Amino acid sequence: MLLDKAAFRMYVKDNCPYCDKAKDVILKELECSLHSVNITDDPVVRELITKETGQKTVPVIYLGEEFIGGCDDLIERCKSSDFLLKVLREENNILKYEVSRLRRSI
Repeated sequence: MLLDKAAFRMYVKDNCPYCDKAKDVILKELECSLHSVNITDDPVVRELITKETGQKTVPVIYLGEEFIGGCDDLIERCKSSDFLLKVLREENNILKYEVSRLRRSI
C-alpha cells in the first residue's frame, strides 16, 4: 500500500549499517510506515539537516515532525511506553488521513 504520509522519516546514506538497523527497527519491530530519503549524493540537504538538528551523522530520524535522533536514540526510545504510544498515535493519524483521502476519491 502506497501512503502519502509515513509515521517515520529518515535521512540515510548508502552502505550505512546504522541506517539499515534503524530501518529494521521501524519496519520489522515497530511495524510502522517509513519514508526514507537517501542523501548520499546531496551535500546541500545534508548541511541543512545538520543545521536544523545538530545531528552530524546518519541516520537522521523523525517521528512525524519531531526529531528523534539517530539509530541509538531510536533504540533507546523504543524502551519507553510513552514513545510507543506516540508511535501508535502517529500511525493512527496517518490511517485517518488515508481513509479520508480514499473517501474523497470515491
